[in-house]
Amino acid sequence: MRVVVLRLLVLALGLSAFGAGCASNDFRFYDVTRTPTEECDILPQGEFCDPEGLSPPTIETWSVERVDGVVRVYVDEEVWVASENGEKDDPNTVRANKLEVDTRDPGPCTNTITRDFKVLATDADITGEIHEKQRLVGGQDCGDTPRGLRTTARIDGVIAEAP
Repeated sequence: MRVVVLRLLVLALGLSAFGAGCASNDFRFYDVTRTPTEECDILPQGEFCDPEGLSPPTIETWSVERVDGVVRVYVDEEVWVASENGEKDDPNTVRANKLEVDTRDPGPCTNTITRDFKVLATDADITGEIHEKQRLVGGQDCGDTPRGLRTTARIDGVIAEAP
């Protein structure tokens, strides 16, 4: 009898610990519209923005996964590792950034891409902004530099069913 009670106690503790661990894990899908709000060409003479010549909005699938204190955001097929706990005042705030640097000959020509976003991802919707900047620099063999593109887009979406 004592062994059975002990086994039941261990099983109950194990299930409660498992349930408590799962409580902090979360995975949400969102149907998102990315609407450009600023697009600027980077040229040797400076940045030139055309507020009327913005690209049309695009539709994307975003997913926010929280597992064991790690936040991952999936934007279509791309994975971002985000801030662990968001903002102190709002745990639904998610931030992430990426830096890509590619250097090639001739020159060498260096292409730098920086991207970051800050969104509020709740049980009902997701809102925020994403910033991207692509900049090419290098010697005369790289052409007129610097050149590239800087964009800002608004992120708006609603909770979606899992695909």
